Amino acid sequence: MNNGNFWGPLPVYILQDHRHRGGHLRVLAAILSCPQPHFPSLKTIAERSGHTPKYCSKMVSQLVAFGTLEREQRYRDTNVYKLVSYSECTPVVGSDSTTVVALKEPLKEKNKKSPPKQAGCVKFCSRYPRHRLGVQKKIAQYWRKNKLETVADKILRCLDEHNEGIEWRSDNGKWVPGAMKFLEQERWLLYTDVSLVEFEED
Repeated sequence: MNNGNFWGPLPVYILQDHRHRGGHLRVLAAILSCPQPHFPSLKTIAERSGHTPKYCSKMVSQLVAFGTLEREQRYRDTNVYKLVSYSECTPVVGSDSTTVVALKEPLKEKNKKSPPKQAGCVKFCSRYPRHRLGVQKKIAQYWRKNKLETVADKILRCLDEHNEGIEWRSDNGKWVPGAMKFLEQERWLLYTDVSLVEFEED
């Protein structure tokens, strides 16, 4: 077995197809090194590529399955091989990426039109005093888990009133609780309840 010294020119679109391994390329180059029409025997392909006839047969079958190569089987003579043209082969080569792109485009449009699912959480994190905000990822997880989006307006209203209040603004925000503590203790409920009681007493 030689080192496969016979090589034919390989088109760029063949080299760019991620499905083609080294064995595919060597066998294909060996076929293309033969005069056209390409009708080498497996023995000739093996000699030119440096592989065994069995391996070459496997590679050829895979190239046919990929749509890279057409094989005209002639049972009383050697087969004829035809390289599929770029225009015919391109949809097959790019089918995966083309499909992915086609699926992503509608999703992009949908995401542009629909507002974020946790808009209230985003507003909460943007309005809460930065020095006591903590990790926003944990806040978002807690927000989602406890379905706080349904009461986002109440939380944000309470937060705005606290931000404008004297207590949170005094001593450089010393009395501002951590954001997670504020949510876990449901301080917006306590604040609302107190406000209601004070309003009723007045």
